[in-house]
Amino acid sequence: MSQFGMQMPGGRQNKGAGPDVYTALMFIGVVAMGVAVAMLWIAGTKVAPEGNPLKIQDPNRIDLKS
Repeated sequence: MSQFGMQMPGGRQNKGAGPDVYTALMFIGVVAMGVAVAMLWIAGTKVAPEGNPLKIQDPNRIDLKS
């Protein structure tokens, strides 16, 4: 029966496929992207007006705080 791909009733259940290398690489990429966004947010708070990185600076008066 195994030559036709049939399974016996009450037999051992087939396990599903687990995560592979591509899943691990995608997870590492997502974590790295999150770290990069966090670092840019922190750097943006240092130079942004009023410490809000989403606020747009006045193009005529750019103030870089150190």
